[in-house]
Amino acid sequence: MSQFSIYISVPDYLHQWLKNEYWNPETARVEFPRGSAPRAVMQSLLSKCPRVDISYHDHSGEIPVEVPTFKGINPRLYNHLPEAGKKALVSTIKRMFHHMMWRELSPLFTHDVQITDVIYAFMDRHGIERTEKNWETIRQMYHRMRKKTALQES
Repeated sequence: MSQFSIYISVPDYLHQWLKNEYWNPETARVEFPRGSAPRAVMQSLLSKCPRVDISYHDHSGEIPVEVPTFKGINPRLYNHLPEAGKKALVSTIKRMFHHMMWRELSPLFTHDVQITDVIYAFMDRHGIERTEKNWETIRQMYHRMRKKTALQES
């Protein structure tokens, strides 16, 4: 296990989901499992820390993510993820969330269920706070997925 972390900014619902699903309380950071897409992104995009004046950076609001140890890549040297790499990592995390949401909610398409209840139950199950903003964000994602699926089936 590496002692290095990178810090990423994600929307509140993702921050809460990551802490619920991947948080290691002992190291106080997100740790993705071996073979996961986020680890593959980091393995490909980690670089040496640039030699610039290292000043204090406020990480409030950001979530720490473990820099894993990969075969042939020493995390003491390769522990920096450039901005483009962070964007790729966040994009990968969002896709993981979408896939998980689709797997769990798509079976409900054929049933007459109250969308409000379904989304709140989904949020509760995954440690996402019951705020209006989180609910509306997830509802919109769910709506877009259903709409896209309906268009593909026509």
